[in-house]
Amino acid sequence: MYRIFGPGLNRTCQGATRRDLLQVGAIGGLGFTLADVLAAPAAAAAGTAPPEINCIFLFLWGGPPQHELWDPKPEAPSNIAGPVKPIETAVSGIRIGEMLPRMARVMHHTVLVRSAHHDSDIHGNGAHHNQTGMPKNPNFENPSMGAVVDRFLGPRGAMPTFVTVGPYMVDAPVPNTGQDGGFLGSSHQPFRILDPLAPLDKQPSLAPAPGITVERLQRRDQLRAGMDTLQRRIETDATRGFDTAHARALSLTTSPAAKQAFDLEKEPSRVRERYGKSGFGQGCLLARRLIEGGARYVQVNWADHPINNYGFDNHGDNLGRLKIQLPNFDLACSALIEDLVQRGLWDRTLLIVTGEFGRTPKINGSGGRDHWPYVYSYLIGGAGIPGGRVIGASDAEGAYPASTPVTPEMRAASVFSLMGLDVGFRLRAANVVADARGIPGLLTEA
Repeated sequence: MYRIFGPGLNRTCQGATRRDLLQVGAIGGLGFTLADVLAAPAAAAAGTAPPEINCIFLFLWGGPPQHELWDPKPEAPSNIAGPVKPIETAVSGIRIGEMLPRMARVMHHTVLVRSAHHDSDIHGNGAHHNQTGMPKNPNFENPSMGAVVDRFLGPRGAMPTFVTVGPYMVDAPVPNTGQDGGFLGSSHQPFRILDPLAPLDKQPSLAPAPGITVERLQRRDQLRAGMDTLQRRIETDATRGFDTAHARALSLTTSPAAKQAFDLEKEPSRVRERYGKSGFGQGCLLARRLIEGGARYVQVNWADHPINNYGFDNHGDNLGRLKIQLPNFDLACSALIEDLVQRGLWDRTLLIVTGEFGRTPKINGSGGRDHWPYVYSYLIGGAGIPGGRVIGASDAEGAYPASTPVTPEMRAASVFSLMGLDVGFRLRAANVVADARGIPGLLTEA
């Protein structure tokens, strides 16, 4: 049983058991593929339910500038428009920054939201708000949207429900909370792949310690299982979280079929090259493999710090930094969209691309743009959403919403609703959504 603690909620719910998570541990030598094993429950329900929607969440830590990416303002004064010119896209009338030529070619698949906003210019607060769909609360930590999906939908076989690819994001003095299970508990924290460039046998989350065989791991697990009765008498949220994490890690470590999804070496070199050689590019490719293999929610992080390692916090030399950042992003994100479309995954995969906020309308004295949460843009698509559209608009300077303001709460409601969760009652009762309306017009063909 997973006991959930949160404001206004104190109940128990039956979740996936350790036995459920370990049952597929021996299928690797029987000739089944990863898709065969993990798609079986869905196949059993074929014809009785709509296809399940999964989510890939690309988080551009640091706050990318809306003027240079998704919402150019060429008619504004030069200290607002900046040096990056707009280009036409595959959709007549929609223009984006010239440093995203590949994204321009796939814009007919996606929707641009140009009127996103919240009220905190602090990295940690904005990141929490965008990752959880809830404003940061000083008294408790809200769960990531991926943790909510894990709690209410659960895993498919040995695959984790919620995976984060890329570094854990940090900043000071306000930590970037909202990346984990929050008040839902450590049982719902993500399975982490910190470095997608590392080979499979060097991934600590997937490989036994040196000198420890799979058989030895299994014997250890049998001994640990024998102590369950004692543990249950003294368990806390931390011990329950460890138990769940241990079971999931063991199931992956001992399941060759499940581990295939994490192995980028299975991809042809031309595919890996199409995504780009950056950690973010290979992380996007891994996200596609994980969704294809049975994960429900995969978050890919751009960098570990807002400024360091070319996080998007471009307070100075915005143009120079974008010349390094955007080619990697353009290659990776466009490859992911094309790949999902070609492999028949687009209509059942929701893609979100956002940072924690946008940048100031005016370029500062250092040639950069500063924090600006009052309007920013992001991309959303897939999951049956009609593409080739823009929702909302910013004003002439790209400073405030001019129409259809959209909050992180509204986006979270759309995500959960598209994934089949009840945002009107069940998630509101669990205090993990605050606005059930969703993004206005998201599913409406223009």
